[in-house]
Amino acid sequence: MRNTKSLILGILFLGVTSVLYLTIDTAVNVDTGSDEVDHNEPINSEDRRRMNVVVLFPDDWRYNSVGAENPLVKTPFLDSLADQGIRFRQNAVTTSICWQSRATLFTGQWASRHQSYKLICPHFAKGEKWNSSWPALLQNDGYFVGHVGKWQYRNDNTGRFDFGSFFEGKHVFFKNRKKVAAEDLAKDETIRFLNTRPKDKPFAVTVAFYPPKPVGSSKEPGGQWTPKKESRALYDNVTILEPFNHTKAFNLLPEFLRRHGSAAAARWRLRYSTPLHYQEAMKNIYALITQVDQACKEIVEEIKKQ
Repeated sequence: MRNTKSLILGILFLGVTSVLYLTIDTAVNVDTGSDEVDHNEPINSEDRRRMNVVVLFPDDWRYNSVGAENPLVKTPFLDSLADQGIRFRQNAVTTSICWQSRATLFTGQWASRHQSYKLICPHFAKGEKWNSSWPALLQNDGYFVGHVGKWQYRNDNTGRFDFGSFFEGKHVFFKNRKKVAAEDLAKDETIRFLNTRPKDKPFAVTVAFYPPKPVGSSKEPGGQWTPKKESRALYDNVTILEPFNHTKAFNLLPEFLRRHGSAAAARWRLRYSTPLHYQEAMKNIYALITQVDQACKEIVEEIKKQ
C-alpha cells in the first residue's frame, strides 16, 4: 500500500467585474513515494498552513453568470464549487473595470490606493509596491508562483513570476498552425505550469481567462464573440429575457454616460441595440462561459490527478 499525505488546495473563482466569488478547500491525496504507512506520524503544521492556491479569474462576468444563480447558464463545474464551497453573494466591487480590478486582486487595495488607472501605468507592479502583492509575499514564503493569460498592463514582467504565460485579446489563437480557443490555451498553459513546477514547493497560480469579454467592433448581431459551435448549440433554442428595468437603469446613469457620443453608449449600440443583437450577444456570451467552465474543470481534475 502506497503512503499518501493530504495536500490542501484552495480554489478561488471570481469575475473581474462581478460580485460573484466562489471558494473551495479540497484535500487531495499526494503520493509520498513510500510503501510504509506510519499511522502514528503527526500531521505537520507547516503542511496545513501552506495551502496551494489556484485563482480562476475570467473577464466580464456578472454575479449571475453561473448556473447556480441563473439556470439558463450551463456551468456544472462552477456550480459544484458553489455547492461545496462558500459563495459570497453580497460582495461588491468598487471599480468594475477589468484592469483596475486586476490590480485590486493582486494588491487587495481599492483603485484610489493602487492608482493603476491606465493600461500603460501598472503602478501596483512598480518597484517596491510589487513586494506587498500576494504573489510576491507567497514567493518570499517559498511558493512557486505563476500567472497564465490576461495581464493587460503592457509592461515587462521578467522576474515577476516564477512561471509566466501572457496572452489576451482573442477568443481563438493559432498554436502550431491549429486554432485553439482562448480558454483551452489558458488550460493547457496552466497544466504546463503544474507539470514543470518544483514538486517540493507549494504553488500558487492565477489563471486569467479572456472570454467572454468581447473582441473587436463588429456591427453584426453577436459578432464580437466567437464561441465553439458545439457550445453555442446549447443555447440555440433559448430566449433570454431582457432586464425588465434596463430603461429605468439607463436613465439613472450620469448624463455623460447617457450621452449619445460616449464610448459606453457606442458599445451598447453595437452589441445590444436591437432584440436580435441582444439575443445573439447573450447566447454567445453564455456559450463562452460554458467553455470556461469546462476549462476550469479540466484544470482542477489535472491537479487532483497529479
